[in-house]
Amino acid sequence: MSSGAGGGSVDWWIAARYLFGARSRLLSGTARSALGSTALGVASMVISMALMSGYSDSVRSRLLEAGPLLVQPLGDVAQDPVAADRLAERLRTVPGTGTVAVTVAGQGLLASGGNRAGVDVVTRGVLPGASSFGANEAQLARDDAGADAIVVGRELQRALGVSEGDRVSLTAILPPASSGPRFAFRTLRIAGAFETGFSEYDRGYAVVHRETAVALGGGQVVIEVATAPGASVSAVQERIEELVGAEALVTDWRLSNRGIFAAFRLQKWGLFLILGLIVLVSTFNIASALVVLVRERGRDTAVLAALGLGPRRVRRVFLLGGMSLGVAGTALGLGLGSLISVIITRYELVRFDPGVAEIYFISSVPFDVRTLDLLAVAGFSLLVTALACWWPARLGAAVEPARALRWE
Repeated sequence: MSSGAGGGSVDWWIAARYLFGARSRLLSGTARSALGSTALGVASMVISMALMSGYSDSVRSRLLEAGPLLVQPLGDVAQDPVAADRLAERLRTVPGTGTVAVTVAGQGLLASGGNRAGVDVVTRGVLPGASSFGANEAQLARDDAGADAIVVGRELQRALGVSEGDRVSLTAILPPASSGPRFAFRTLRIAGAFETGFSEYDRGYAVVHRETAVALGGGQVVIEVATAPGASVSAVQERIEELVGAEALVTDWRLSNRGIFAAFRLQKWGLFLILGLIVLVSTFNIASALVVLVRERGRDTAVLAALGLGPRRVRRVFLLGGMSLGVAGTALGLGLGSLISVIITRYELVRFDPGVAEIYFISSVPFDVRTLDLLAVAGFSLLVTALACWWPARLGAAVEPARALRWE
């Protein structure tokens, strides 16, 4: 039998006849099971990839809307909030800018009666009215006893074992001097707690009045710039960089929150591997269908081998049969997963209540189907299918014509 240019098409024709010309209920049932399980596994992977891609993009957009740009003054202005206020006035003249707030960032140790060892915290000194985890003017005001207020993250509040009105002790780490490290100590009143849904903030951030931060000895001055609705973040950042020149360093929240988005990527590909086990299991069904095919087509294979179809081409015939099931199941799964993702996004079937939406930054989760994700899922599915088909194909190629014809 010729193995020239037309050999490949002949192999395809034989594989198709083996699969679709069979009368065996066992083979047809096993093939349908393999097709369905592969499609469901691939669809699950597509939906999970679309979920993680859509959610991470939505959170990134909300963070950029809430406070996209951070301007960190250099030189003497880095420790002088008043000078930073003058720089902030200049930034407000940049087209496309919205709210501009000067904050004083510091680090320290916050301890309480229930947790004397303390917890490391990042403090943010803000003026009343500045956007900072929802802390308002009433919360940041001093009480009648003259105690300064502090608003902490919800997880930090639990770690300290405190409630509103309790006193905590802050040990602030100040910029080092020539004599060595410096510290400042202050007793503060818990005025409230915020919850963002991000553990990085909820367990390690606290907000105080800017005057309190300055009285403690100051810290790193940071100017937060929000863009106006509809303005391009990149364009506003370029204008600010031209304005400040070497006076300040301009970054955005994508860099400041890179740990969050790194966690998103880890979760996404973790789901990819976990749900990939479903596809891996489905390949056992394809291998089973191929074993049944080898057994039921033993006589036909022996006849073809006697006519000159070599072991290599016999192996190719069975590989083509198994891969046909894998390709069909993968294509069906890609289409099904994409369709479900589009329907969920179109009708906003995954929605949050207003309180939960405030925590997670979005009211509904979009499912973003990306071409690279589809290619990764398809490549994984076809790879494990090819590996599963290899042994049954070798089993079929090892059939001895004389023995098969005698026993048939």
